Amino acid sequence: MRTLLLSLLLSSSLAAVAAPPGYRPPRRFFTAIGQPYRRLPLRVNFGLNVAYYNGDLTSRLNDNTLRVGINAGLAKTLSPHVTIAADLSYFHLKAVDHFPERGYSFSSDNGLLTGRLRYNLFADKSLYLGPYYKEMPVLVFVEAGVGALVYNPATAQYNQPIEAEGRNTYPALAGVLPVGGGVTLRASQRLAFTIEGQYYFTSTDMLDGISQRGNPKLLDAFATLDFKAEISLGKGHKKPLVHND
Repeated sequence: MRTLLLSLLLSSSLAAVAAPPGYRPPRRFFTAIGQPYRRLPLRVNFGLNVAYYNGDLTSRLNDNTLRVGINAGLAKTLSPHVTIAADLSYFHLKAVDHFPERGYSFSSDNGLLTGRLRYNLFADKSLYLGPYYKEMPVLVFVEAGVGALVYNPATAQYNQPIEAEGRNTYPALAGVLPVGGGVTLRASQRLAFTIEGQYYFTSTDMLDGISQRGNPKLLDAFATLDFKAEISLGKGHKKPLVHND
């Protein structure tokens, strides 16, 4: 009996030394090669964007008038390479005809909801637990996803408003497939800044309110450049202990 009590007392004392009050070891996940890592807390982001139109009227940047829009979103890191992200954006498109003799122009206020999968080109080693831990102040990623676009073009010819073609009424809904990439710069454990460029393939040929190609398989597209501030919703983590036994 005495031996049992002494064993329990010794175990309690060792546990108290090894794990101070309030200490919770990080939950471990493992890469395909068995490297343990932790996941970052959910992050929110807010930012600004500019958008470029590529469709029936023009594919030239200098035919576009760039205006600032806004966006907000969420991001969750799943592994040192993979992050899932969702964004809600408002952006503005405005362009004039590449061929002045046709005299077309349009402007459009748009709402965009996307879900994307990001892939870090280099593993985020700041998530690692153990001797392979490394600070990663810069992350470079590529991404792709799906989304929905609400668009509302106002079209003119020689500065005179024209009616929507055919049975098209606005605002209208279209699907989008975004592809792109970006760079994240970490200012601290809680704050980061991301520059992100994406090109969007759409399901519509009426993003500009007209169809000059006569081929519905040749669809309109657009691109955005986003500047975001990302804030972590969780508590900051101390640098993991590294043992070189």
